[in-house]
Amino acid sequence: MNVRLGADGDIEEWLATDEQLERPVLIRFPGPDADPERIDQFLAPIRAAAATSHPHVQTVYAAGEVGQSAFAVAEWDGAVTIADRLKAGETLPITEYLSNASGVAAGLAAFHANGGIHGAIDESAIHFSAAHPARLASFGRVPVTTTAHGDTSALAGVLRIAITGSDNPSVRPSHVAEGIPSSVDDALEAAEAGALDAAGLASALSAASLHNEPEAEESWSMKPLVLFAFVVVALLALSILGLGIDVDPDSPFLYPAAPAEQAPDAPTSTAPATDVPAENALPALASVYDPFGDGIENDETIAAVADGRLTTAWETEPYPEPLERTKEGVGVVLESPVPIGAVEITGTEATRFTLAWNATLPDVPGGWDRIGSAQILTGTTRLDVARRDEGFWLIWITTLPEQPDGTFGTAIYEIRLLP
Repeated sequence: MNVRLGADGDIEEWLATDEQLERPVLIRFPGPDADPERIDQFLAPIRAAAATSHPHVQTVYAAGEVGQSAFAVAEWDGAVTIADRLKAGETLPITEYLSNASGVAAGLAAFHANGGIHGAIDESAIHFSAAHPARLASFGRVPVTTTAHGDTSALAGVLRIAITGSDNPSVRPSHVAEGIPSSVDDALEAAEAGALDAAGLASALSAASLHNEPEAEESWSMKPLVLFAFVVVALLALSILGLGIDVDPDSPFLYPAAPAEQAPDAPTSTAPATDVPAENALPALASVYDPFGDGIENDETIAAVADGRLTTAWETEPYPEPLERTKEGVGVVLESPVPIGAVEITGTEATRFTLAWNATLPDVPGGWDRIGSAQILTGTTRLDVARRDEGFWLIWITTLPEQPDGTFGTAIYEIRLLP
């Protein structure tokens, strides 16, 4: 079996069969335009990888020169990359993140110890699938860096993006993924800045441990009642005057929306073509949160987010400008009668939201445990969470994508609470 997989830059990739050992292998070789310098550039990191025996480094079985070109034969591990997962709207599972992140960093350190410089680590250079630990791969690319520190900095950036799903450096892993301690943020930031080598990064990530409770500084804690009273009075005054407000994102006043009259027409959106029921999805009761608006947000269709159908949707109102210029956000609350372990959200791409939980609906602003935040990348986004008792889950939408008519809005087809 020989199947062309495509190209990794100027490197051809083929899936083939080792007939002697009856196993699939990955064959890589430079394109026909490679000159002798490029051949040497291709082989140098591959030889270092072949000398590195590490569970988080892709195994190289053979390499060499043939005529005017060169080749490498490596293990076939399914070739599911971090880039592939991100395109599918999935980050690394939280429970598997630290072991794989520290493992790949340790693998890079072992590779460096054998004289290797990868030179082009990005999201597509890290392979991860359910059957294998995360592995450093894609050796022999045209380098964009020529130093070990450059490799480590690039890897730290990839590890940050792999758990946050965002290429924004200000989005820190502990802000997005519940159970990731802030020490992971510090280690990745130090490595990206060049203050840690690969071994130091591996050591720092190994020392970090998952925990079930969000760190205090990242939760939405209750604000003093005096401040609350002042803000409420200010909000009422501004509402009377018809003024727009910008609200401190650390002070969400999250009250359940009261039923009221129908809001203006919501933006149009295209629903998925067919219903695809989610296996094991738990029943939930949904309601709208609109504490900074008029208290309603197409309430009559909110049940669509938990009806098990992808052909129905709840839509926000159409906003004439980005949501953050109008109010802090708008939310959906789901009440779960049993503990859950994950939340899946299917909706309009480029919608950003924060997930929070509380045992009961708060009587005062604050009091929510902030779990993490994410962006719907390709229709459906999943967040794994530390299991909690039954309670209320808040999907707090903070960024709305722009619609074809120039307004801003989103459609949420389904929110699935999974055991």
